[in-house]
Order: sequence, then C-alpha cells, then structure tokens
Amino acid sequence: MNYQSLLLGLLWGAAVSIGNHFYLQWTIKKNQDRPPDQGMLAVTNCYLTRYFINILAMFLVYRDMWMLVGTAVGLTVMKNVTIVREYIAARKRPFKKKPQ
Repeated sequence: MNYQSLLLGLLWGAAVSIGNHFYLQWTIKKNQDRPPDQGMLAVTNCYLTRYFINILAMFLVYRDMWMLVGTAVGLTVMKNVTIVREYIAARKRPFKKKPQ
C-alpha cells in the first residue's frame, strides 16, 4: 500500500469535489431569477458537467490504483460534509408535532 499516492489522490478528489460543489452553488445562485424551465435546464447542464469532471478526475489517475482509490474517496467528501452539516442543523431545530 502506497500511502503517499493514497493521500495525494484523496487531496485531488477532495479538491475536485469542493470545486464541483461551489460550481453547483454558483449555478443555482445565478439562475434563481430565471423562469423555472431555464433554471432547471441550467442546473441539469451543471450536473452533467460535474459528472464529466468527476470521470475526468478519475481517468487522470487511473494508472495508479491507490491514487484512484484516494480520488474516489475524495470525491465523496462534500457529500459527507453536507450530510453531517444537515444532521447537526436538524438536531438544533427538531421537528415540531402538529397539535391534534
């Protein structure tokens, strides 16, 4: 096991993941004032671009197995950060039951 390649892949995947996240947020913010059809098309195009970028990021490191594993794990960083942030936010504001 090559820890240096694994760490480098993890950093590369995390950087791509963070870039993808900010690209999606920028696209959503830019298209908030547009009609729903145009906004949905822009977000769909953003998702397709993000998938292409993720595949390209993995393709660039496919020759080194440990770097590929690190990249794949790094690409999930923003998903995991978002899940933890939403969980913490949900604990701060618990659901209120409707009075019956």
